[in-house]
Amino acid sequence: MSAGSLLYVDDDTVASVVGAPHGALVLAKDDCENCVAYEAEIRRLQEQGLLGDLVVGKLLLTQPGCGRFKRNNPWLRDVDFLPYTLLYASGEKIDEFPASKGMYLLERAADAGFV
Repeated sequence: MSAGSLLYVDDDTVASVVGAPHGALVLAKDDCENCVAYEAEIRRLQEQGLLGDLVVGKLLLTQPGCGRFKRNNPWLRDVDFLPYTLLYASGEKIDEFPASKGMYLLERAADAGFV
């Protein structure tokens, strides 16, 4: 998968984000206005080239196909705010945070040395 577009992922494709050299996995729900706004801001940052080679994927927790991810990550039960973003470096989770502003993702990715 290439950087520069937001991927919709599920249990079968989430590895394309998690295993990327620089990946951001956005956890969201269908009926979440903040999630929709966050996605739009991420797309704008990508279009401006500000996220570099960061591979961004969105996992909709309300859709079928994410049961394995939920089972493998029981901490999800404690997440109170969506969207929730996880940053990965070649399969290793290095940061996680709730955020609904694209600039916050940009700052955290920069702090991680991704951009």
